[in-house]
Amino acid sequence: MSSRLAEGRRQTARMINGAEAMALGFELAGARIAYTYPITPQIEVMETLSRNGEIAYVQADSEYNVLAGAQGVAWTGERCAVATASQGLVLMSEVMWEVAGNRLPLVMGVFNRGLKGPGWNLGAQQNDTLFMRDTGWLQFYCESAQEVLDFILIAFRVAEESCLPAIVAGDGFYLSHETEEVRIPDRAVALAFVGERVRSGDPMAAGGGNYGGLMAPPKYSRACQRMHHDVTRVAAVFAAAAAEFADRFGRSYHLLSPVHHHDAETVVVAAGTVCGTVRDAVERRRRRGDKVGMVKLHAFRPFPGDALLAAAGGAAKIAVLDRNLAPGMGGIFAAEVRLALHRLRCPATLYSFVTGLGGADVTPEMVERALEYMGAENGRPPETLFLYETGVEE
Repeated sequence: MSSRLAEGRRQTARMINGAEAMALGFELAGARIAYTYPITPQIEVMETLSRNGEIAYVQADSEYNVLAGAQGVAWTGERCAVATASQGLVLMSEVMWEVAGNRLPLVMGVFNRGLKGPGWNLGAQQNDTLFMRDTGWLQFYCESAQEVLDFILIAFRVAEESCLPAIVAGDGFYLSHETEEVRIPDRAVALAFVGERVRSGDPMAAGGGNYGGLMAPPKYSRACQRMHHDVTRVAAVFAAAAAEFADRFGRSYHLLSPVHHHDAETVVVAAGTVCGTVRDAVERRRRRGDKVGMVKLHAFRPFPGDALLAAAGGAAKIAVLDRNLAPGMGGIFAAEVRLALHRLRCPATLYSFVTGLGGADVTPEMVERALEYMGAENGRPPETLFLYETGVEE
């Protein structure tokens, strides 16, 4: 056993929910300031942080000002705890572009919740974070409270090494409020993993920095190009950080996690808490002798297209289960998967299933219905299918 792993195994197992795990992640990463505005279902994150006397707790008057204040903290070189959800994240959207454009390594926790549209909704839906997909923020999606805590630590490391902000997301209520056993690292070991706050090497600081000035089109274009290339390079930064995390704490993470994929003829791709349901359905099928596998996506930005091809490219059929919807286009993860597989010339037939909107339950039986639909000879599948308890609808 390595000395790092021996140190990292000094972990305490506790029964906590995802909100508490997120707060602990910020504490273990050395955040000394928390900016907050209450919104369901993330409020328990900040309630937990407010009880930590070592963290300066700032109550802003809106979510916009939460991120504006946190941006100022990041400019000073300090780590800041920020968490939000749904309408709160959308209200932050203007500042999201500034934070990424100024290459500030903020880490934000989000518990996904449906946006106000047909009506108010408090259930899980990933449209809030996916609305921010073009801002330049990295995005990581979690299945469990353990992953929430671990990804907060990894995200700080990756954000500061790449000078890019990061979102760590989990399904609201399913993850934020349900309790499970979480292994909590020793504070000193966790802080040693995250490291000292990186205050040099900021791409915007060469030759002196400025903020809020007008940029000429050529300079603006170059800055956007550089951000694009840096986001694609994050895969290598993440791999190095995750490898050290595994060495220290014994838990291994990748941009995606495949299960039973080597001989799979059908692969189901999903992100978030629905992955547990998919895994259960896949195991049922495997016991019956069906060659079915799954891929859990941890990352949306950077999108792991090459790794996805390696994990699922041998399958004849690929299903993507999306807890989100871009009206007129379909599932957002499915669109990214389709684009990546097309670019890499993967011949698999893709089925896009939208399900669980507004926090509706997704059961193993529903996943079974999706697999049955794929197994039938229905010709070319529609661009988008809707998966309900009652069946599959176009």
